[in-house]
Amino acid sequence: MFYSFHFYCIYHLINMKSSLTLLCLVVWVNVDASSAQTEYCGKPEGAGRRMQLIPDRERYENGDQVEYGCLAICKNGEWDKTIKGKDYCSKPEGADTRMLLIPDRERYENGDQIDYGCLSGPNTGSRGKATCKNGEWSKTIECQASCPDPPSIENGDFIKEKRDEGITEVYYQCSRRYTLSFTGSIRCQNGIWPSPPKCLRPCEISTFDAEYNLQNLPMKDNIAHGEKKTLQCKEGYYHKYKRFGWNIVEIEVKCDDGEMQYGEHKPICKFMSCKGTPISVR
Repeated sequence: MFYSFHFYCIYHLINMKSSLTLLCLVVWVNVDASSAQTEYCGKPEGAGRRMQLIPDRERYENGDQVEYGCLAICKNGEWDKTIKGKDYCSKPEGADTRMLLIPDRERYENGDQIDYGCLSGPNTGSRGKATCKNGEWSKTIECQASCPDPPSIENGDFIKEKRDEGITEVYYQCSRRYTLSFTGSIRCQNGIWPSPPKCLRPCEISTFDAEYNLQNLPMKDNIAHGEKKTLQCKEGYYHKYKRFGWNIVEIEVKCDDGEMQYGEHKPICKFMSCKGTPISVR
């Protein structure tokens, strides 16, 4: 309730000299609050200490809106006040492109109800109702975008496709001797596919030249990605391993996406003399 005061003044002639006396009475009058409006609001009481404001300003004009949330502090293993759930719901995901909402707002308070209809995706034409409760919609609102064809992969293809309530799942398989970078499947959700697996290349043992002096080296042999193979030096030949002497006759190699991995040195064997000195054989 607002109050104002009014002045009521009376003029009175005192004597023949026409001196003037002014008598003023003060009267308090109740004024309706609706008739007295300020042009702006300050921060709410407790802002900053117990409350977070968005946007946070010192002054808000008439018509400005703020979002606010109470702050809680953990003390001795307990919160200093009861933390309540979110008191509003945002628009459902995809509302701007895939569905029609009645009423259509950016924010819905707890208890608000909407009617929705799907404009695209596998559920096109379907309708439903949902209610905002504690910041969550009472039911899942699904109007997913339809999924395009699964992504293709080099040296492989998908072999199995599964569709279930707007979600498409596919499994991949590589060509012979190629290896999947990861096993399992990928799933399309809301019209988007994740990156598919890759088909990793095998390795050819024949890439080693005859000058490597390896024993029983096949004309052509393939090992899959991730596999290991043990190569042997010819009789009388040895391989040097790291800082040790020329005393290694077996060499382990590993295939990594078409490239042979063999550590610090190439798997080259050299002939050893009786004194243990390697001899270059041409």
